[in-house]
Order: sequence, then C-alpha cells, then structure tokens
Amino acid sequence: MDIQAGAGALALLVVLWVTGCAYNHKQFPTIVPSSTAPDDFVIQVDDYGQFWDQSMPNRALERISELSQTSNVIVILFVHGWNHDAAPDNQNLRDFAASVADTRRRLIDSSNPESAVYRQSRKVLTGTESLSVVSVYVGWRGRSLPGFLNYATFWGRKAAAERVGGGDLREFLSRLNALYREKRNLRASGTTQLFMGLTSFGHSFGGQVLFRSVAYEIENELLAQKAKTDTSRESDEVTDLIGFGDLVVLVNPAFEALQFERIWRLSTELKFGRQQNPVMLVVSSAGDVPRQVLFPIGRNLDALFLRPDFRPGQRALWTQALGEHEPLRTHAIEIVPESSQLTPGFDPSLYTSDPCAIENLDLTNLPAIAGVRLTPTENHRSNNPFVIAHASVSVVLDHSTVFEETLRKFLNDYIAITQGKRMLTARSSLECM
Repeated sequence: MDIQAGAGALALLVVLWVTGCAYNHKQFPTIVPSSTAPDDFVIQVDDYGQFWDQSMPNRALERISELSQTSNVIVILFVHGWNHDAAPDNQNLRDFAASVADTRRRLIDSSNPESAVYRQSRKVLTGTESLSVVSVYVGWRGRSLPGFLNYATFWGRKAAAERVGGGDLREFLSRLNALYREKRNLRASGTTQLFMGLTSFGHSFGGQVLFRSVAYEIENELLAQKAKTDTSRESDEVTDLIGFGDLVVLVNPAFEALQFERIWRLSTELKFGRQQNPVMLVVSSAGDVPRQVLFPIGRNLDALFLRPDFRPGQRALWTQALGEHEPLRTHAIEIVPESSQLTPGFDPSLYTSDPCAIENLDLTNLPAIAGVRLTPTENHRSNNPFVIAHASVSVVLDHSTVFEETLRKFLNDYIAITQGKRMLTARSSLECM
C-alpha cells in the first residue's frame, strides 16, 4: 500500500510538472474590462521574455507620441504579480482598469471637485488643462497551475519574472523612457510647454519584472554620475539623477534586497541636492505575511541546495525581500487622520508665484500627503532618490493589496507633486538658492 501511495504521489507530481509546462502559456484576448478609452493597452509577454504580439507595444508607443504633440500626457504602466495574468476576467486587470478610470476622473473630469487642484496646476505649468491618460497593463504568466496548486510554483514564477524583465519588455521600457526624456528636454528648452508624465508600478513578482527591466538604466546613470563626481575638483558636487520616468513604484516587491543593494551602495557615494526628485518608491505592508515568512523560506531553501556559501552580510540580503531588510528602509508610512490635503496649505499658484518653494521641497520629508505621512527612519538622507518605506496595515493591508483607496490617493497626490517639481526643475532658466 505504501509503495502504491508513493507511486501515486510521484505520478501526480509528474502530471503537475508536465501540465504546468503548458498551463496558461498563451496569448489572451487583449480586452480592457469596462474601458471606453482608446488609450488603454494590454501588452503580453511569454515565459521566455518575448512579446506575444510585437505590434501592441509599437502601437502604444506610437499613440503616446501622437498624443504628446498636442496635449499633456500621463502614462501609467502596471506589471502584475504572482497568481495573475492578462485574462479579461483577471482581478488585477479589472482593478487596474478601474483605477485608471478613477485617475482620469480625479485629474480631468471638470464635474468632479477633486480635479480642480490638478487642472489649475496644469494650467499654471503648461498653459492648458488638456490631459490624456494612457494606461499600459503588462501581462505575463504569473499563474502557471490551476487554483491553489499555483502556490507551489514559487521558484518557477520567480525565475520567469526575471526572464520577463530581461527580455523584450526591457527594450520597450527603454524606448518609452527615451520618449519621456525627449519630451522632457523639449519642455526644458522652451520648445513646448506640454509635458509627458510616466509612472510605472510593479506588484509582488511584477516588482521583480519591473525592477529587472529598469535597474540597468538607473544603475548606468548612477555610474555615470559617480565617474563625473570622481573627476570633478568640486568636493561638494551635487548629483541630478533623472531615473526612469517620473517615478518607479514597487508595492510589496518579491525579490531579494541583494538585487537592490548595488544601486543603494552607489547612491550613498553621491550627494543629492534640493532639486533631486524621487526616482523609486518601494512600499511594503506590515501585514505582508508571504514576503515576511514564505519568501525567506523559499530563498533559504534555494540557498541550501543551489548557492555557494555566503560572505558576511549576504545571507540577510539574499533571503529578505526588498523592504523587509531593515538596514535599507528609509521611511515608515502611517495614517494622519487630521490631514487630508495634498500637503498642508498647498496652493498650485506656488508654481508661478514662488517656483523655488516647489523646487526646494524635500519630497522625502513632507508633513502629509492625502492623509498619509512618510516618517523618516535613521537610514533617511535628505532628497534621497530612493525611498524604501514600510507601511502600516491601515495604508496597505496585506500582500495582495495594491489598489486599495488609501494607497491610491496617497500615490496619486505624491506622484502629482513629484511631476510638478520635475517640470520646474527641468527648466534651465530656473535658479534657486
């Protein structure tokens, strides 16, 4: 009987292994739920890092470029995590579509009182309230087995996330960032007042995908700035790091802190001034049990069988997810019930009446944003372009929470003021003390 049971279990494992190789590895219909906008794109990547349909990312880039000729444009890109994909009924895709619709309502809809501050800011900064919001949902094979069986795919899906981030998507995001920088330079030179905004989000293993795709550009920029500083005779040389788009946001990212450590180390060797904007914001939930418990188990098992011995300090970086490794945390995030404003007393007229007040804002140390406060830790450095924040459960409930209202409002307002500061600091004519 024991032999039969063992044979049955082995047969089940073989069946799961064989079927898992093919399950859900397909292109889904590119449908954005409940969307009436022509500017919502679903881009799908296979398990080998190649696009299922190369025409879709090309169409997205062409559309963004076309809109940016006559209107302000904001691009919102989202990469989902484990247990999700690009199926039309996928909950992440539905939630992302609803979030984009809410963003359009908050930023554009004149019948919504909330939009007034954003429309006024755009009018002041660009001369027009016009705005087009383009969304890009990046789908990959986050679900590779049906139902609860997918929870046994940790190693396979993490490896797939690394391949997805290092394949065609990296090239697409590089082209998207090049377009963003081109529009930024045109505005900075005074050729146009219009702006292009770009914010990218990655959740869970989607954070691994996104980080893998953009880290190379960010690291190269840090290295270039370090080389410039090393050859400068000025000991107080101030670095201006542009990064990828306006902001890269990683929510409960499921990858090792060790992957980020090199960027962190390079950034600590540079000095950032008051003009520096945030480049990356990591938000980790205090209620994220999978990353606090399951992730270290998975990484320790991986280290036990597949990795050489660690050097001092490496094990903690390898086995803890970014955001859970305390020496790299720069902030805590908590609710501030008495404050519901963008920032206390914030007035969009400051963009013209006192632009230096905006330029000199340290966005790593603001009093409150949308009822949420970023509280610096002992690892905080003023104007640090990398914000690694640990959030209370009142802000981010658990691992799967990525579209909850409190977090969305905080991110909307934080990104809005970041974009406003970027538009001002890009001007070569602005000189502030």
